[in-house]
Amino acid sequence: MTVPYTFHVNDIVSFPFTGWNPAAYEQALRDEFDQLYEEGATRRRMMVISLHDRISGHANRVRVPNRFLTYARSNPDVWFARKDEIADWALLTRDQTPVLDRGRAPVHGLPGSAA
Repeated sequence: MTVPYTFHVNDIVSFPFTGWNPAAYEQALRDEFDQLYEEGATRRRMMVISLHDRISGHANRVRVPNRFLTYARSNPDVWFARKDEIADWALLTRDQTPVLDRGRAPVHGLPGSAA
């Protein structure tokens, strides 16, 4: 099982470092959350945020995820889960979980490939 992974709110791409704007990053997180939360009233939605200690863990950056998580937690009916918990839930609720069978890749770069 693969749990979807988004890159656009990942701290590694959200911190251009030169001229980094913490307010803009925080607003992007809030806007993403607000939209998905609104859509979540009628269908399942998931927001993935990837944070790296060497990036978001700096003293001048750590307040952004802290403020965002405080904001997100202030909303009812939001589940904060690790990827393994999401995968376990999806496997337990297969009737509610869309499954896309992509089949085998016709060509791959692994040694011994028949392609």
